[in-house]
Amino acid sequence: MLLAAAAFVLVSVPSVIVNNAVKKYFNFVGHWSVATVKPSRTALVPPAHQHPVPQGPQEPPQPELRFVKFTVKIAGAKEVKIAGDFNRWNPDALPMIKAGRDSWEALVPLPPGKYKYVCRVDGQETLDPLNPDTADEAGRKVSVLTVK
Repeated sequence: MLLAAAAFVLVSVPSVIVNNAVKKYFNFVGHWSVATVKPSRTALVPPAHQHPVPQGPQEPPQPELRFVKFTVKIAGAKEVKIAGDFNRWNPDALPMIKAGRDSWEALVPLPPGKYKYVCRVDGQETLDPLNPDTADEAGRKVSVLTVK
């Protein structure tokens, strides 16, 4: 009986830990409606295969997207969100995921262009500490991201 209890604990405890880790890791998927902060690297989306287009009304070409990884390092933050012109300045549209002790990340698909944004750290608006590019927006200083 003792052996069966020990086997149960050895099997159930790691599975609960793994299940919680997977839930925490994939929590960001539900928040992909808009973007987050400073890109640490960008990647190109491979071009789609060209298929013959049937004759008829032509659709306008869709812009090519880049997946931009925003990274913010802020000590002691409990919640970090991004608000910018790419999400209509809605601070609740893009919460970041904690990626390390003081690091927060978000992956955002954006077409090439310039984007203005600010970080919301525990409810307080701040510039992106890793991005020196700034501009004025409605009388306040904001960070600027250029996606090529």
